[in-house]
Amino acid sequence: MALVSTIHRAHPFPVLCLPNLVIIVFAVLVHFPAKFTVIGPPDPVAAILGQETVLPCHLSPRMSAANMEVRWFRSEYLSFVHLYRDGKDQYEEQMPEYQGRTELLKAGLTDGNVPLRILNIRHSDEGEYHCFVQDGTFYEETILELRVAGLGSAPLISVEGHQDGGIRVVCQSAGWYPEPEVLWKDLNGQHLPSLSETTSQGDNGLFETETALIVKEHSNQNLSCCLRNTVLNQEKESAVYIAVRLSWYSSAHAHTHTHTVQPFCEGTVTQSTDTVP
Repeated sequence: MALVSTIHRAHPFPVLCLPNLVIIVFAVLVHFPAKFTVIGPPDPVAAILGQETVLPCHLSPRMSAANMEVRWFRSEYLSFVHLYRDGKDQYEEQMPEYQGRTELLKAGLTDGNVPLRILNIRHSDEGEYHCFVQDGTFYEETILELRVAGLGSAPLISVEGHQDGGIRVVCQSAGWYPEPEVLWKDLNGQHLPSLSETTSQGDNGLFETETALIVKEHSNQNLSCCLRNTVLNQEKESAVYIAVRLSWYSSAHAHTHTHTVQPFCEGTVTQSTDTVP
């Protein structure tokens, strides 16, 4: 007679025993990082000095980023503009120039929206930003550009006396960023050549400009001085009416005829700020 012996051994996993059948049941929970793409705007984001702006960024396909790491930085990964990790904002070691000025908008976080709000925009904020999102060992990023702009003061037009057979008219304005386009225009909107134009940048990074032209004799003109911000596509314009008349007189001693040009302005200088669509 054959001897049959059964040996029972301890097993680390649950064992289900049926006649002539042994089934080992076990479960292993593994987190597989999600695959996604980080998407930003195709065009630069424009922001106005002193105001706030939002840098858009989102995941595709849409998924929750609540448990992911979201890092906004400029050129260096470790020097971050804003960091969201472990479900909360991390302000330690944030770049000093952004402290108290950033916020990750969390209203759409569960839909994969991770936009960054920057307060009190400075001209030094201009440039590239990296939107970096990491889930486990998987990460993606996108780069977007912020362009900063400042609308300066309304142009101030003044008459500064005689020059080259006419009168010199000067237009001044300050507080622009970047350097504005400056144009003189007549009543019909035609561009007039300027006599001179000087632009300087102050310690605050803002530009001021002065431009001049000569209004000739026998000329009655509606002039306007227009400064345009090319980033915002907005302009400020001031207009003035200039009349040049001749006054002839005889000099008894020299027995010659001379003339003087006497400028005067009718009405007042009118100013307007227009937004170009």
